[in-house]
Amino acid sequence: MITGHGDDAYNYPDGIIGDFSSNVPYSHHGTLVAEHLCREVSRIHNYPDPQARQLTQALREHHHLNEGTDILITNGSAESFYLLAHLFSGSKSIITYPSFAEYEDACALYKHDITYLDLKEINISSVAGSRTLWFALPNNPDGYIMPIEKIRALCAEHPDTFIIIDNAYGELCPSSADLIPLHSEFPNLISVHSLTKTFAIPGLRLGYTIASTEVVSALQSYRIPWSVNSLALSAGLFIVRNYNGLRPDAHALCDESEQLQRMLGEIQGLEVYPSLCNFFLCKLLKGTAADLKEYLATQHKLLIRNADNFRGLTAQHFRVSVQGNDLNSLLCHGIKMYLQTV
Repeated sequence: MITGHGDDAYNYPDGIIGDFSSNVPYSHHGTLVAEHLCREVSRIHNYPDPQARQLTQALREHHHLNEGTDILITNGSAESFYLLAHLFSGSKSIITYPSFAEYEDACALYKHDITYLDLKEINISSVAGSRTLWFALPNNPDGYIMPIEKIRALCAEHPDTFIIIDNAYGELCPSSADLIPLHSEFPNLISVHSLTKTFAIPGLRLGYTIASTEVVSALQSYRIPWSVNSLALSAGLFIVRNYNGLRPDAHALCDESEQLQRMLGEIQGLEVYPSLCNFFLCKLLKGTAADLKEYLATQHKLLIRNADNFRGLTAQHFRVSVQGNDLNSLLCHGIKMYLQTV
Protein backbone atom coordinates (compact mmCIF):
# COMPACT_ATOMS: atom_id res chain seq x y z
CA MET A 1 0.00 0.00 0.00
CA ILE A 2 2.89 2.38 0.76
CA THR A 3 3.51 3.25 -2.91
CA GLY A 4 -0.21 3.84 -3.53
CA HIS A 5 -0.62 6.48 -0.83
CA GLY A 6 -1.45 10.15 -1.31
CA ASP A 7 0.97 13.03 -0.71
CA ASP A 8 3.34 11.71 -3.39
CA ALA A 9 4.53 15.04 -4.76
CA TYR A 10 8.04 13.55 -4.77
CA ASN A 11 7.02 11.81 -8.02
CA TYR A 12 6.73 15.19 -9.76
CA PRO A 13 10.12 16.95 -9.80
CA ASP A 14 8.71 20.04 -11.53
CA GLY A 15 6.76 20.80 -8.37
CA ILE A 16 3.18 20.84 -7.07
CA ILE A 17 1.38 24.04 -6.05
CA GLY A 18 -1.74 22.40 -4.60
CA ASP A 19 -1.80 19.00 -2.87
CA PHE A 20 -5.40 17.77 -2.73
CA SER A 21 -4.20 14.17 -2.29
CA SER A 22 -3.58 14.27 1.45
CA ASN A 23 -6.30 14.60 4.09
CA VAL A 24 -3.92 16.51 6.37
CA PRO A 25 -5.47 20.00 6.76
CA TYR A 26 -3.74 22.70 4.74
CA SER A 27 -4.70 25.30 7.37
CA HIS A 28 -2.75 24.33 10.49
CA HIS A 29 -0.28 25.46 13.15
CA GLY A 30 2.48 23.02 12.24
CA THR A 31 5.05 25.81 12.19
CA LEU A 32 4.58 26.25 15.95
CA VAL A 33 5.32 22.55 16.45
CA ALA A 34 8.39 22.89 14.22
CA GLU A 35 9.62 25.89 16.23
CA HIS A 36 9.18 23.88 19.42
CA LEU A 37 11.21 21.02 17.95
CA CYS A 38 14.03 23.40 17.04
CA ARG A 39 14.35 24.12 20.74
CA GLU A 40 14.20 20.42 21.57
CA VAL A 41 16.64 19.05 18.99
CA SER A 42 19.27 18.17 21.61
CA ARG A 43 16.97 15.34 22.69
CA ILE A 44 18.36 13.27 19.82
CA HIS A 45 21.49 12.66 21.94
CA ASN A 46 19.49 10.48 24.36
CA TYR A 47 17.29 7.43 23.98
CA PRO A 48 13.55 8.08 24.10
CA ASP A 49 11.45 6.68 26.92
CA PRO A 50 10.33 3.30 25.47
CA GLN A 51 7.09 3.55 27.45
CA ALA A 52 6.41 7.19 26.53
CA ARG A 53 5.23 7.77 30.08
CA GLN A 54 4.90 11.56 30.02
CA LEU A 55 2.88 11.65 26.80
CA THR A 56 0.79 8.66 27.85
CA GLN A 57 -0.18 10.33 31.12
CA ALA A 58 -0.90 13.64 29.38
CA LEU A 59 -3.27 11.91 26.96
CA ARG A 60 -4.93 9.93 29.76
CA GLU A 61 -5.73 13.22 31.46
CA HIS A 62 -6.72 14.92 28.20
CA HIS A 63 -9.28 12.21 27.45
CA HIS A 64 -10.35 11.76 31.11
CA LEU A 65 -9.93 8.01 30.84
CA ASN A 66 -11.43 5.83 33.55
CA GLU A 67 -9.61 3.05 35.36
CA GLY A 68 -9.48 -0.04 33.17
CA THR A 69 -8.79 1.93 29.99
CA ASP A 70 -5.28 2.78 28.86
CA ILE A 71 -3.23 4.28 26.02
CA LEU A 72 -0.39 2.96 23.88
CA ILE A 73 1.73 5.56 22.03
CA THR A 74 2.73 4.37 18.56
CA ASN A 75 4.75 5.29 15.49
CA GLY A 76 1.70 6.65 13.69
CA SER A 77 -1.60 4.81 13.29
CA ALA A 78 0.06 2.27 11.02
CA GLU A 79 2.06 0.74 13.87
CA SER A 80 -1.19 0.28 15.80
CA PHE A 81 -2.81 -1.58 12.92
CA TYR A 82 0.08 -4.02 12.60
CA LEU A 83 0.33 -4.54 16.37
CA LEU A 84 -3.41 -5.26 16.57
CA ALA A 85 -3.25 -7.63 13.61
CA HIS A 86 -0.36 -9.41 15.31
CA LEU A 87 -2.24 -9.63 18.62
CA PHE A 88 -5.21 -11.27 16.89
CA SER A 89 -3.13 -13.40 14.50
CA GLY A 90 -5.12 -16.00 12.58
CA SER A 91 -8.46 -14.61 13.70
CA LYS A 92 -11.67 -14.48 11.74
CA SER A 93 -11.89 -10.78 10.88
CA ILE A 94 -14.23 -8.46 9.04
CA ILE A 95 -12.72 -5.54 7.14
CA THR A 96 -15.11 -3.00 5.71
CA TYR A 97 -14.73 -1.35 2.34
CA PRO A 98 -13.87 1.05 0.88
CA SER A 99 -11.20 1.67 3.51
CA PHE A 100 -7.55 2.37 4.19
CA ALA A 101 -5.58 -0.58 2.79
CA GLU A 102 -3.32 -0.96 5.83
CA TYR A 103 -6.08 -2.82 7.73
CA GLU A 104 -6.13 -5.47 5.02
CA ASP A 105 -2.34 -5.53 4.60
CA ALA A 106 -1.75 -5.97 8.33
CA CYS A 107 -4.38 -8.71 8.70
CA ALA A 108 -3.11 -10.56 5.63
CA LEU A 109 0.44 -10.47 7.02
CA TYR A 110 -0.74 -12.14 10.22
CA LYS A 111 -2.88 -14.75 8.44
CA HIS A 112 -6.35 -13.55 9.38
CA ASP A 113 -9.36 -15.22 7.81
CA ILE A 114 -10.77 -12.06 6.24
CA THR A 115 -14.33 -11.30 5.18
CA TYR A 116 -14.97 -8.04 3.33
CA LEU A 117 -18.22 -6.15 3.86
CA ASP A 118 -19.55 -2.82 2.61
CA LEU A 119 -19.29 -0.43 5.58
CA LYS A 120 -22.77 0.96 5.02
CA GLU A 121 -24.26 -2.56 5.09
CA ILE A 122 -22.73 -3.64 8.40
CA ASN A 123 -25.38 -4.76 10.88
CA ILE A 124 -25.63 -6.71 14.12
CA SER A 125 -26.07 -10.10 12.47
CA SER A 126 -23.26 -9.67 9.92
CA VAL A 127 -20.64 -9.41 12.69
CA ALA A 128 -21.59 -12.63 14.49
CA GLY A 129 -18.75 -15.12 14.91
CA SER A 130 -15.93 -12.71 14.04
CA ARG A 131 -13.04 -12.00 16.38
CA THR A 132 -12.37 -8.49 15.03
CA LEU A 133 -14.22 -5.84 13.02
CA TRP A 134 -12.21 -3.04 11.38
CA PHE A 135 -13.55 0.29 10.11
CA ALA A 136 -12.93 4.03 10.28
CA LEU A 137 -14.92 6.90 11.80
CA PRO A 138 -15.20 8.98 9.73
CA ASN A 139 -14.38 6.65 6.89
CA ASN A 140 -11.54 7.20 4.47
CA PRO A 141 -11.92 7.76 1.49
CA ASP A 142 -15.61 8.72 1.35
CA GLY A 143 -16.17 10.47 4.69
CA TYR A 144 -19.05 8.18 5.68
CA ILE A 145 -19.92 8.44 9.39
CA MET A 146 -21.37 5.37 11.07
CA PRO A 147 -24.05 6.46 13.59
CA ILE A 148 -22.84 6.24 17.18
CA GLU A 149 -25.97 4.26 18.07
CA LYS A 150 -24.92 1.51 15.67
CA ILE A 151 -21.38 1.46 17.11
CA ARG A 152 -22.80 1.15 20.61
CA ALA A 153 -25.07 -1.70 19.48
CA LEU A 154 -22.19 -3.53 17.79
CA CYS A 155 -20.10 -3.34 20.96
CA ALA A 156 -22.99 -4.38 23.20
CA GLU A 157 -24.33 -7.24 21.08
CA HIS A 158 -20.91 -8.76 20.33
CA PRO A 159 -18.82 -8.62 23.52
CA ASP A 160 -16.48 -11.31 22.18
CA THR A 161 -15.74 -9.31 19.02
CA PHE A 162 -13.15 -6.55 19.20
CA ILE A 163 -14.45 -3.46 17.42
CA ILE A 164 -11.35 -1.72 16.01
CA ILE A 165 -12.09 1.84 14.87
CA ASP A 166 -9.63 4.06 13.03
CA ASN A 167 -10.46 7.52 14.40
CA ALA A 168 -7.62 9.35 12.60
CA TYR A 169 -9.95 12.00 11.15
CA GLY A 170 -12.34 12.31 14.07
CA GLU A 171 -10.94 15.65 15.20
CA LEU A 172 -11.29 17.04 11.66
CA CYS A 173 -14.98 16.23 11.34
CA PRO A 174 -17.29 17.96 13.86
CA SER A 175 -20.20 15.77 12.72
CA SER A 176 -18.42 12.62 13.87
CA ALA A 177 -19.36 11.44 17.37
CA ASP A 178 -16.83 11.22 20.21
CA LEU A 179 -15.81 7.60 20.81
CA ILE A 180 -13.99 8.17 24.10
CA PRO A 181 -17.01 7.80 26.44
CA LEU A 182 -17.78 4.37 24.99
CA HIS A 183 -14.48 2.96 26.26
CA SER A 184 -15.68 2.97 29.86
CA GLU A 185 -18.68 0.85 28.83
CA PHE A 186 -17.14 -1.57 26.35
CA PRO A 187 -13.79 -3.32 26.92
CA ASN A 188 -14.08 -4.76 23.40
CA LEU A 189 -13.78 -1.30 21.82
CA ILE A 190 -10.36 -0.33 20.46
CA SER A 191 -9.87 3.11 18.92
CA VAL A 192 -6.81 4.21 16.96
CA HIS A 193 -5.90 7.91 16.85
CA SER A 194 -3.48 10.06 14.88
CA LEU A 195 -1.81 13.24 16.02
CA THR A 196 -0.03 13.47 12.68
CA LYS A 197 -3.26 14.03 10.72
CA THR A 198 -4.91 16.62 12.95
CA PHE A 199 -1.77 18.63 13.64
CA ALA A 200 -0.08 18.26 10.23
CA ILE A 201 3.04 16.39 11.32
CA PRO A 202 2.88 13.18 9.22
CA GLY A 203 6.66 13.13 8.84
CA LEU A 204 7.05 12.60 12.60
CA ARG A 205 4.81 9.50 12.75
CA LEU A 206 2.86 9.79 15.99
CA GLY A 207 -0.38 8.13 17.03
CA TYR A 208 -1.93 6.19 19.87
CA THR A 209 -4.39 3.42 20.66
CA ILE A 210 -7.04 3.53 23.37
CA ALA A 211 -8.17 0.14 24.68
CA SER A 212 -8.66 -1.87 27.84
CA THR A 213 -5.61 -2.22 30.09
CA GLU A 214 -5.48 -5.91 29.16
CA VAL A 215 -5.30 -5.18 25.43
CA VAL A 216 -2.73 -2.40 25.86
CA SER A 217 -0.56 -4.67 28.01
CA ALA A 218 -0.74 -7.39 25.37
CA LEU A 219 0.15 -4.97 22.57
CA GLN A 220 3.21 -3.80 24.52
CA SER A 221 4.67 -7.29 24.31
CA TYR A 222 4.61 -7.26 20.49
CA ARG A 223 6.18 -3.90 19.77
CA ILE A 224 9.81 -3.19 18.94
CA PRO A 225 11.82 -1.11 21.47
CA TRP A 226 11.95 2.66 21.01
CA SER A 227 9.52 2.70 18.08
CA VAL A 228 8.63 6.35 18.79
CA ASN A 229 11.57 8.77 18.68
CA SER A 230 12.40 11.54 21.14
CA LEU A 231 11.36 14.42 18.91
CA ALA A 232 7.98 12.83 18.15
CA LEU A 233 7.35 12.35 21.88
CA SER A 234 8.33 15.95 22.57
CA ALA A 235 6.03 17.19 19.80
CA GLY A 236 3.18 15.10 21.17
CA LEU A 237 3.58 16.52 24.67
CA PHE A 238 3.72 20.07 23.27
CA ILE A 239 0.52 19.42 21.28
CA VAL A 240 -1.42 17.99 24.22
CA ARG A 241 -0.38 20.88 26.47
CA ASN A 242 -1.49 23.40 23.83
CA TYR A 243 -4.27 21.38 22.29
CA ASN A 244 -7.00 23.92 21.66
CA GLY A 245 -4.60 26.57 20.39
CA LEU A 246 -2.98 24.19 17.90
CA ARG A 247 -6.08 22.38 16.68
CA PRO A 248 -7.20 23.50 13.20
CA ASP A 249 -10.63 25.05 12.64
CA ALA A 250 -12.47 21.90 11.59
CA HIS A 251 -15.77 23.75 11.12
CA ALA A 252 -14.19 26.12 8.60
CA LEU A 253 -12.50 23.24 6.75
CA CYS A 254 -15.76 21.32 6.48
CA ASP A 255 -17.69 24.39 5.35
CA GLU A 256 -15.08 24.86 2.64
CA SER A 257 -15.43 21.20 1.71
CA GLU A 258 -19.18 21.62 1.30
CA GLN A 259 -18.56 24.56 -1.02
CA LEU A 260 -16.01 22.66 -3.12
CA GLN A 261 -18.38 19.69 -3.36
CA ARG A 262 -21.03 22.01 -4.81
CA MET A 263 -18.55 23.51 -7.30
CA LEU A 264 -17.35 20.12 -8.50
CA GLY A 265 -20.90 18.78 -8.57
CA GLU A 266 -21.75 21.36 -11.24
CA ILE A 267 -19.15 19.90 -13.62
CA GLN A 268 -20.70 17.69 -16.27
CA GLY A 269 -19.04 14.29 -16.40
CA LEU A 270 -18.27 14.14 -12.67
CA GLU A 271 -20.10 12.56 -9.73
CA VAL A 272 -19.43 13.86 -6.22
CA TYR A 273 -20.14 11.77 -3.10
CA PRO A 274 -21.51 13.96 -0.29
CA SER A 275 -19.26 14.18 2.77
CA LEU A 276 -19.32 16.07 6.05
CA CYS A 277 -15.51 15.96 6.26
CA ASN A 278 -12.69 18.06 4.86
CA PHE A 279 -12.21 15.36 2.20
CA PHE A 280 -14.57 13.55 -0.17
CA LEU A 281 -14.77 11.08 -3.01
CA CYS A 282 -15.47 11.77 -6.69
CA LYS A 283 -16.07 9.57 -9.73
CA LEU A 284 -15.36 10.39 -13.35
CA LEU A 285 -18.05 9.44 -15.85
CA LYS A 286 -15.40 9.31 -18.59
CA GLY A 287 -11.66 8.88 -18.46
CA THR A 288 -9.72 7.39 -15.51
CA ALA A 289 -8.53 8.77 -12.20
CA ALA A 290 -4.95 7.76 -13.04
CA ASP A 291 -5.02 9.80 -16.24
CA LEU A 292 -6.68 12.74 -14.48
CA LYS A 293 -4.05 12.66 -11.74
CA GLU A 294 -1.22 12.70 -14.28
CA TYR A 295 -2.87 15.47 -16.29
CA LEU A 296 -3.48 17.70 -13.26
CA ALA A 297 0.02 17.14 -11.87
CA THR A 298 1.89 17.81 -15.10
CA GLN A 299 -0.33 20.47 -16.66
CA HIS A 300 -1.66 22.33 -13.62
CA LYS A 301 0.72 21.29 -10.80
CA LEU A 302 -2.20 19.99 -8.76
CA LEU A 303 -2.19 16.62 -7.01
CA ILE A 304 -5.23 14.42 -6.32
CA ARG A 305 -5.51 10.97 -4.73
CA ASN A 306 -6.18 8.27 -7.30
CA ALA A 307 -8.53 5.98 -5.35
CA ASP A 308 -8.54 2.98 -7.69
CA ASN A 309 -6.59 0.89 -5.15
CA PHE A 310 -9.34 1.11 -2.52
CA ARG A 311 -11.26 -2.17 -2.42
CA GLY A 312 -14.74 -1.67 -3.83
CA LEU A 313 -13.86 1.38 -5.91
CA THR A 314 -13.11 1.66 -9.62
CA ALA A 315 -10.53 3.18 -11.97
CA GLN A 316 -12.74 6.28 -12.13
CA HIS A 317 -12.67 7.15 -8.42
CA PHE A 318 -10.47 9.81 -6.84
CA ARG A 319 -10.37 11.66 -3.53
CA VAL A 320 -9.69 15.32 -2.79
CA SER A 321 -9.17 17.37 0.35
CA VAL A 322 -9.78 21.11 0.41
CA GLN A 323 -6.82 23.45 -0.12
CA GLY A 324 -8.21 26.99 0.09
CA ASN A 325 -10.50 28.94 -2.22
CA ASP A 326 -7.91 29.89 -4.85
CA LEU A 327 -6.51 26.40 -5.27
CA ASN A 328 -10.02 24.89 -5.08
CA SER A 329 -10.99 27.04 -8.07
CA LEU A 330 -7.87 25.95 -9.96
CA LEU A 331 -8.80 22.32 -9.33
CA CYS A 332 -12.29 22.83 -10.76
CA HIS A 333 -10.80 24.50 -13.83
CA GLY A 334 -8.23 21.74 -14.28
CA ILE A 335 -10.84 18.98 -14.10
CA LYS A 336 -13.05 20.80 -16.62
CA MET A 337 -10.08 21.08 -18.98
CA TYR A 338 -9.29 17.36 -18.59
CA LEU A 339 -12.87 16.32 -19.32
CA GLN A 340 -12.70 18.26 -22.58
CA THR A 341 -9.83 16.03 -23.70
CA VAL A 342 -11.55 12.65 -23.16
